[in-house]
Amino acid sequence: MCGICGIVNKEKNNAISKDVLLAMRDTMIHRGPDDEGFYINKSIGLGHRRLSIIDLETGHQPMSNEDGTIWIAYNGEIYNFKEEKLHLENKGHIFATRSDTEMIIHAYEEYGVECLKRFNGMFAFAIWDDKKSRLFLARDRLGIKPLYYTLTKDYFLFASEIKAIIKHPGVARRFNDSALSEYVAFRYVSGESTFFKNIYCLLPGHFMIYENHDLTFREYWDIQSNLQINDTRSLNGYVNEFDELIKDSIQLRLLSDVPLGTFNSGGIDSSLVTAIASGLKNDAINSFSVGFHENDFDESAFAHIVSDKYNTNHHEIKMSNQEFSELLPAMIYYNDEPLNHPNSIQLYGISKFAKRFVTVVLTGEGADELFAGYPRYNIPSLYFKYKKLPHILRSLLLFPLNNINDHRIKKFLQFTDKSPRDVSIFNSAFVENSMINNILSEHLRNYNSFHYRDSMLGKLNSSFMNQFLYLELKTYLVSILNRQDKMSMAASIEARVPYLDYRIVEKSFLLPFSFKIKRYQNKYILRHIADKYLPSVIINRKKAGFGVPLAKWFNEKKGLGELKEILFSKRTKERGLFESKFLDKIKEWEYDHIEQNPEIMWELINIELWHRIFIDGDGTSLL
Repeated sequence: MCGICGIVNKEKNNAISKDVLLAMRDTMIHRGPDDEGFYINKSIGLGHRRLSIIDLETGHQPMSNEDGTIWIAYNGEIYNFKEEKLHLENKGHIFATRSDTEMIIHAYEEYGVECLKRFNGMFAFAIWDDKKSRLFLARDRLGIKPLYYTLTKDYFLFASEIKAIIKHPGVARRFNDSALSEYVAFRYVSGESTFFKNIYCLLPGHFMIYENHDLTFREYWDIQSNLQINDTRSLNGYVNEFDELIKDSIQLRLLSDVPLGTFNSGGIDSSLVTAIASGLKNDAINSFSVGFHENDFDESAFAHIVSDKYNTNHHEIKMSNQEFSELLPAMIYYNDEPLNHPNSIQLYGISKFAKRFVTVVLTGEGADELFAGYPRYNIPSLYFKYKKLPHILRSLLLFPLNNINDHRIKKFLQFTDKSPRDVSIFNSAFVENSMINNILSEHLRNYNSFHYRDSMLGKLNSSFMNQFLYLELKTYLVSILNRQDKMSMAASIEARVPYLDYRIVEKSFLLPFSFKIKRYQNKYILRHIADKYLPSVIINRKKAGFGVPLAKWFNEKKGLGELKEILFSKRTKERGLFESKFLDKIKEWEYDHIEQNPEIMWELINIELWHRIFIDGDGTSLL
């Protein structure tokens, strides 16, 4: 796992500054503490930081082909590279290393941009083709590995992290204020946009070419647009198929020349990965979990149950309010943008701890989005059934529901008179549009910032619930993967996601929805697979969601309670992002109000800290 960056001067006679290229590269030393390299050829420069995982001795980058006409800077792992290497050798290609990096070079020589369709893995890479004076950049199908770029008057720049791009003196650090309302609603920005004006991310499943001062983009992978589910197999048939796919995916991701382990929260997804990985390894596997001193948020007991069953070397840490708040500014820096979930900091904490024992971990990310694991996924399903009822039955149903004090029922009631589009898009929102009016200054209330989500809803010709899960795949899941990459790589740990093998992803969309949610039991099929491996207490436990005791911590005098005071500073008010009346209202909130609105407090603190780190230019004083 690595950090990559590059510069192309638009004027071919202008040489690349080695000092600038290395400064960009070395902002990402955390992504690659084991090795460093660069390549400069007149107007093109590539930089690379390496975290050594496979072929520890001969995998130095940037790497070239035999005659030095093709150069690559690559971040990621191609899990089927040995198979592809053998195929290329049979076609006459000669290899000097055991690395997947060299395989990509020869695959590009053999197939051009179509080589991407042959790779099973997570990756972001840049290939400089000297004969064609062409830069070819690509990102993996699901967006597991990040890749950012910008085009200025004089340069084309790219990097694994935005902080490397803004290190270039020709790039202005400016806030993309059109993204703010989307962040407040969802806690992340979808599509190509970022919090930085004119800095973009390459979309998952896409590649781009910079040639003759022009950028071209192409999508090379997506879910089949016209899904027809005609398979009439029984549940057991699907259980056996997905069980074998998941095992094969985990087996592929156990490939490593360095120590490897799993993150196991005690939930069904990570527990299943731990169980299967333990069965495939000859020696005891390392497993890791993170908890809190607050019992209501601590799940460590469940992780211990799995560890005991599979005899893993289990390691556990607990995080306090003080530790959490002290890490927050640094984690925003590593994330490049305001954090989405508070548990991002837990993820860094456990990654930093795990680095003492391993360099690679397998995680359970992706299972919820593929197999409808979040409780909120019941809302679109309920909505669809509700809309099929006669009008009089709907009215009779609403009366008792209005008297139930349950946040999920209340959220469902918000959508009963909304369109399917609104249900799909705003089901994952943390803040309603009406509340955004109260929070943001008037000139920043941009409700047209949801156009990417709208475009994703229109791409899939399938059932309502498949369209909804497709939207989640293209938006929410990408933000979760970005969080995992940035937090784990901040600690120089490579995180692998077995559930997001593209074969599993494709087949999950051909799975009848009744095998994802049945009788309001989420991840129905995954629970049946887990029956083969896990105790019932793990399979049937209520989903906890890897939560953080925000409300409690905001009410304490230290930690987050102290940090929230930045919202009431003169500096924050003069920035003009938030309505002054709303900030005054927050200042008067007692415990019950914070209990109801901790997410809003979390978002505003993140936004303000991000500005102080990246826009005001005094970030080093916060880290």
